[in-house]
Amino acid sequence: MRDETKTMEFYKKVYAQDSYFIENAKRRIQRVIELKGPDFKTIPSCYRSISHNYFHRFYLSYTMGMSHEELIPDLRIYIENGLKGCNGSVYGDLENILYLVIVFGFNEYTDTIKEIITSIKDYQDAYMEQLYQFIDNSFEITDEKLFWPKECKPFIEVIELAKTDKTAAVQRLKKFVDKQWFKTLKEGIITNTSKCYRGFWCIEAAALVKALKLDDTELKECKYYPYDMAHFCGA
Repeated sequence: MRDETKTMEFYKKVYAQDSYFIENAKRRIQRVIELKGPDFKTIPSCYRSISHNYFHRFYLSYTMGMSHEELIPDLRIYIENGLKGCNGSVYGDLENILYLVIVFGFNEYTDTIKEIITSIKDYQDAYMEQLYQFIDNSFEITDEKLFWPKECKPFIEVIELAKTDKTAAVQRLKKFVDKQWFKTLKEGIITNTSKCYRGFWCIEAAALVKALKLDDTELKECKYYPYDMAHFCGA
């Protein structure tokens, strides 16, 4: 296990629950398609439901210690359904998808993400465009505004520092992971008081390490940093 906050028996129970929710979500979208057709207005929300459930199981699987190869199937289904369900919610699902595409090097999703990020106004944000530029360096950032400047400040600082001082960028990222990231979490399915606890992993930090080619040796011992995830595909 990568996280021993709970027992393996506990994690296996949550995994079975997540698997049950996945099957329910898949049956639900199938019923909607059969009754209303593939273009019915609630179909995107059905895709989001499937996506979220696969993400929960992927996240838990990482916590349980599963390998890169074992994680990939759920991760791909999460991304593919998440892209189908993108609705313009600022950051949200697309931000998380971008982090994982960066970490795992899934460049085959680049064109689909570009279509979404350039066609939905709420995604035309300096930070979102910067994340996309990490996977497509030919993309030109067109916006200067940040929808959530306070939340993005640590990431922007890391990105700016990395341009001239990668050591300082690592120190800023370490401070965020150790002292700030946990405070940004809201009470919900991943908290350690929850019956559905799945672990705590700052995936966005791994994405910045990969994108900025940072030496994350100092981050290795950070409680919330998914060190081996950042190195699954070489870093």
